Amino acid sequence: MKPSNLSRRFRRFLRARKAVSALEYAILVGVIAVGIGGALLAFEDQVTEAITDIGGVVSDMPGSMTAPDLGGGSGTTGGGTTGGGTTGGGTTG
Repeated sequence: MKPSNLSRRFRRFLRARKAVSALEYAILVGVIAVGIGGALLAFEDQVTEAITDIGGVVSDMPGSMTAPDLGGGSGTTGGGTTGGGTTGGGTTG
C-alpha cells in the first residue's frame, strides 16, 4: 500500500529538526495553558477574592478614577420604569 501524500508530508515534518523543536514548544505551551486554567478553576474563590481586594485598594488610593455617571436618575438600580411598567421588582407591562 502506497503512503498518501499527507502521511509523507507528516513524516518529513517530523524528521525536520526545526519542526520537531517547534512542535515540542507548542506542546509545552499547551500544557502550561491547561495547567494555568486548571489552577484558576481549582482556586477560583481565592482568585476572585484577591482580585476584589486589589480593586478595593486601588479604588481607595488618592487620585484614583471613579466610574462615570452614565445617566440621570436616583443612582439606584432596578427601581425605575421602562416601557410602561416597572422593572426590577415590580411588574412589566
